[in-house]
Amino acid sequence: MNLWVILLNIGVGSVIGGVTNELAIRMLFRPLKPWYIGSWRVPFTPGLIPRRRDDIAIQMGRLVEEHLLTTEGIRRSLAQSGLENTLAGWMRNVADDWMSDERTLREVLQKTMPDSFNEAGGWSDHIRTPVQLHWQAFIDHTLYQYEQKTLRELLPENGAKRLEDTLGTVSQLLLTRFREYLHSPEGHQTLQNMVRGMLGGGGGMFGGLVGMFLGDDKILGKLLPHLDEILQRPELAERIHQFLQAEADKLLDKNVGDVVAWLGREQVDEWANAIFAKFEEKSIQIVDKPMSSLTAPFKENVTTQLIPRVASWMVDTLQKNVERIFQRLAVRDIVTKQVEGFPIERIEEMVVGISGKEFRMITFLGFVLGGIIGLVQGLLAGWLS
Repeated sequence: MNLWVILLNIGVGSVIGGVTNELAIRMLFRPLKPWYIGSWRVPFTPGLIPRRRDDIAIQMGRLVEEHLLTTEGIRRSLAQSGLENTLAGWMRNVADDWMSDERTLREVLQKTMPDSFNEAGGWSDHIRTPVQLHWQAFIDHTLYQYEQKTLRELLPENGAKRLEDTLGTVSQLLLTRFREYLHSPEGHQTLQNMVRGMLGGGGGMFGGLVGMFLGDDKILGKLLPHLDEILQRPELAERIHQFLQAEADKLLDKNVGDVVAWLGREQVDEWANAIFAKFEEKSIQIVDKPMSSLTAPFKENVTTQLIPRVASWMVDTLQKNVERIFQRLAVRDIVTKQVEGFPIERIEEMVVGISGKEFRMITFLGFVLGGIIGLVQGLLAGWLS
């Protein structure tokens, strides 16, 4: 009888220990919702994790923000991950594809924006008209913005000095070109006509006598060296320079509004339209060229200089703004909301899938410990009896 009692105690204790452990494991997740008998809620319902899911979500969000996904950790990962080289390689591949493309820019635009061009091959109205309006608005805004400013104020820092030097060069150039013209056949003909006009038309009897005795060629032979000498004098060049400088100063002291009024707004608009038409013509010529030829002049600079700089700037900017990005992202709130909305069944499946072996060992341990306790109880009961 004592043996049967001991075996019975071992069996009961083993069952109690194993079932208790298994029940405890199940009560981590089950039941999912509280059980009620009338208005009385059954204790320990719902399970531990469903009941404390909100607290678990908050603690997990805090854990991720403060210990797992930290700004310093992200900065360190960005510095060590080779992201800069990856970005540079990706951008280089994209740039190479674009800059090696033999399609014309027109073909690319027609594929992405089919209504970019009209039947004549020019820009369609829905592209040309807004651009022209923006151009005209830019002209109007610029004229209004600088209306009260003088032309001198609009010159760059060394602009006045460069203008003065240019005027000196222009005065010398004018005299040189004038001398070259006087010595040319056209210049001789012009002087000859002037001499004939003076001697024949306004010289009277004296002019006629001079022309009869000297002749046009002799007069030109006497006149040209004298004119040539005068044109080579530094004083004349200086006088012309001073005259041009005085006229330039008068013009530079005028404000933009006065210059526009003097030219006429119609003339300014005509020039603006002419510039726009020139730009439009050039743009049409550009879109008909292959992209490879358009990008060829700066292909090497893009791949060897621009792309590495852009990649480095992007990574540096990302590292400097990690904290601001985290503040905007609100990592803790994101994790908390995700955990709160995560199905309990999925959590149970995931945990059991990872720790199923360990849970079975815990259940088995419950059976063993329960059996040992039953054995000890059976032995004590037999000894005491």
